[in-house]
Order: sequence, then C-alpha cells, then structure tokens
Amino acid sequence: MPSVDNPSFFALLSDIHGNIDALDAVLDDVARHPCCGILCLGDVVGYGPEPARCVQRLMETCVVSVLGNHEAMLFLIGQLSADELGDTIGKPLELAARQLSPAQQQWLRARPITADLDPLTLSHASLFEPSAFHYIHSPEEARPHFAVQSTAISFHGHTHVPVIWEKGKKGISCYRPLENPVQLDASNRYAINVGSVGQPRDGDPRAAYALYDFENRLLLHRRVDYDIPQAQARFKDAGLPARNALRLKKGR
Repeated sequence: MPSVDNPSFFALLSDIHGNIDALDAVLDDVARHPCCGILCLGDVVGYGPEPARCVQRLMETCVVSVLGNHEAMLFLIGQLSADELGDTIGKPLELAARQLSPAQQQWLRARPITADLDPLTLSHASLFEPSAFHYIHSPEEARPHFAVQSTAISFHGHTHVPVIWEKGKKGISCYRPLENPVQLDASNRYAINVGSVGQPRDGDPRAAYALYDFENRLLLHRRVDYDIPQAQARFKDAGLPARNALRLKKGR
C-alpha cells in the first residue's frame, strides 16, 4: 500500500441501505487508512431505518457518488405504492421519503447514473443500459458490461456480493476476493463488485467495502465487524419488516 505521506487509493462503498451502524464502522475503518477520498456506488437508502443519517454522512465525506436503484425508486414513491414494491422495499422507501430533508433529497437527485474518473468508472450496476440497473451475476451478464466499459477498471455494487470480474485474452473470469491485496494485471480489464456495507448477501454478515490503490493497481476488499444487535433494534423501532433485520445476522 502507498505511504501515509502520499496516499493514492480510494475507499469504495456501496449498498449502505440505511444501516448507520454498519456505515459508521466502515467510515472508522476507512479513517485508519491513508485515503485520497471516498467514492459511493449508490443505494444509500432502502431496507434500513436511518436513511437520512446515512445520506448526511456521505454528503459530508464522499468525493463522488452515483445513483442506485433504491434512490431511483425513492423518487417514484408517489407513483409506486408499497404494495407494488412489496413491504421489504416499499416501507423503507416510504420511511426515507419522510426522513430526508429537502437538501438531502436534492443531493440524491443530483447524483449521476455513472461517473468516469479515468482510470476508473463508477456505477451502481452494469454499465450496459445503466438506468435499467442490470445485475452482473454471470459471464453472460458481464460481457455487455465490458463491451461498453471505456476504462481499465470499473467498480459497482447492486448484488451485495464482493467479486472480481476479469476480462483477459482467454475470456471472462470471476474470482471471490480474499482479505489480502490483489495485484491487478495491467493488460486485462476489470469490473469489481465492492460488496455491501449495510446488507451483505454472501453469507458473511460483516460490512464490506473496498480500497483501491490506483498508482500500484492494488485492490483490497475489507470486512468490518459492527454491532448487529444494535442495528436490528433500530429496524424494529422503525417498524420495518422483520426480514430486513434478520438478514443482517445471516449475511443473506
């Protein structure tokens, strides 16, 4: 990793989903690294009980943030009822609509759907038809993403599962990251899922995010413990569906 005096990496966060306990734990972990700045890949709201506090944290700390599908749904909440969305999605979005201040809503509305920060591209989901928020679960879904990726490396979230997609001469490969730095090959292209801060779904309940050293092409996926019972109590107090809280402990 770079020296403290000359940091060259960013922290990349996605899918916070109103989980302030997980977000604060991740921000504390980020603060222990010599970081250039924080980049957010969307879905700050949804599922969880503290969307306003999470949005405010990111307004104060993020260098760049892009729009997630839950933000997009939030701004359609007058047209889509909780019944249409289902309780697990609809009720947290209705809560966000009540909680967020006009300034916070304005900040979210101003987020771009993608951001090019050469040599990086940021998006919430696939770069192929980005406003449709396609998932990348398979090589077949990664292929159209890579076809429109103009930079060597892109970062996304959306599936809540940290993975490394690599496109080389032999085709597209997928790797589950370990908690050790990964040296990226300068001759290949990458689409990196940083996982979820607030709703992990890979069987590991710890909050997930990534650090990327752009000068040395080093990638580090991080996992951070946080107070899950305290977070679950917030879900209950907010009257959100029990399933949203139960998932925190399972990481599913």
